Amino acid sequence: MAVPPADDIVPKGKPKRLSYTREKTGWGKAAFKLRFIPFLGGPKERDEDIFEDPDGGSDANGVGSAIPALQPTSSVKSDLGIVPKVKGKRFAGVEGGGTTWVVAISEGVPENIVERAEFPTTDDPMVTLGGVRAWLDARAAEGRFDAIGIATFGPVDLDKNSPTYGYITHSPKPGWADVDVLGILADGFDCPAGFDTDVNAPALSELSAMRREMAIDAGAGDGGAEGAEGAEDSIQNLCYVTVGTGVGVGVVCGGQPVHGLSHPEAGHIRVARLPRDGMPGEPGAFEGGCPYHADCVEGMANASAIARRCGCRVGELSEVPDDHDAWDAAAHYLAGLCSVLVMTASPQRIVLGGGVLQRKTLVTKVRAQLKRQLGGYVAHDLVSSKRGLVEFIVSSKLGNDAGIVGALAVAEKAKADWEREREGGWGRAGGKRRYGWREHLLHFGIGVFSSLVTLKVVDGKITVGKFVF
Repeated sequence: MAVPPADDIVPKGKPKRLSYTREKTGWGKAAFKLRFIPFLGGPKERDEDIFEDPDGGSDANGVGSAIPALQPTSSVKSDLGIVPKVKGKRFAGVEGGGTTWVVAISEGVPENIVERAEFPTTDDPMVTLGGVRAWLDARAAEGRFDAIGIATFGPVDLDKNSPTYGYITHSPKPGWADVDVLGILADGFDCPAGFDTDVNAPALSELSAMRREMAIDAGAGDGGAEGAEGAEDSIQNLCYVTVGTGVGVGVVCGGQPVHGLSHPEAGHIRVARLPRDGMPGEPGAFEGGCPYHADCVEGMANASAIARRCGCRVGELSEVPDDHDAWDAAAHYLAGLCSVLVMTASPQRIVLGGGVLQRKTLVTKVRAQLKRQLGGYVAHDLVSSKRGLVEFIVSSKLGNDAGIVGALAVAEKAKADWEREREGGWGRAGGKRRYGWREHLLHFGIGVFSSLVTLKVVDGKITVGKFVF
């Protein structure tokens, strides 16, 4: 899902920027620009100060530092103290966006990106995907991939039993309907391949990063390895909401991205209209901008809708003050969306991402509105207490890199699923247990032994073959 650049949405008065130099070269004649993600410090809210982070951090989740877009160097994330420099499995990830396709290689964990490139999204999929595939082929020649993960805009077909599995299906983007993305990008690499949406993938990466962080914290305390293992499994359900040109929602339940009839499209649900917006068709009513549903959440709270409320262009939203009532309106609809997610998916965390939600005051307002809209019905500290809401609704720590890290997380999951099947883990296939090669070998050995040895019991004596006991 395409989102406006962060610096078009967050105020320009107090951005934090980090700079660094690229350690690796070798991109041939291609030229790539370093991009940065500004985070807003911003003044505190008057009415919703209680929902600010208790430690007074400079962003909505208390991260306290900006995270630059990842570049082809193994030290980018390590220098920021997010993940250590690690070696291990080698993953390839591809993020398909409406304006740009991003491809990257990571080692060890998805966040540890060592090389990255970008390709513009043209009206000819073969041109765009051909460039991505050539880049992947060149990296595969340098070293085999352990898995590849692809996360793209949709709608996409996620049904593995469908003949169009891995396709972008009826995309409204010109030229991109019925495109076999998975086949074009993954065939021939002889490794597991995962495929998902551009919002389910960030949800998976946010969950994985959160679990790793909790496991590290637990392992450093008194719990040791057992505490770390328990912390890693403590969060099973998570929703990722991104707001920019559109509103997308990724859902992970039981540690697995939600697939089924299609994939989650919660950004297109309708919630109660803000009273001052009036009813559709009434004089002076605010008209939603979604071409399919008009006043769904996307139509009422995406970047274009907020800009219309402010009487400006999307690129001028950074100049809109925090106390403009457009942010209250957006918070109303986004909190309505979060309320529906709480009631249906029962997430243990909701992560907010995308360009619009990098504005701190909006995240604060969403927390306050969610508490009001739930009305005390869900009796849990995470959604009923001030401090709990700060922990429950958090900002993405990956910023604009959530998509590509998400694609790499899809690759990591594909590799883990493949290893689990090979080792004979407890999976489900048509309701039957899957057996690995070790179990098959054991069963074969027992069968051979049984066919060669006859055990008899006569007059209290046990005979095994020619031996009597």
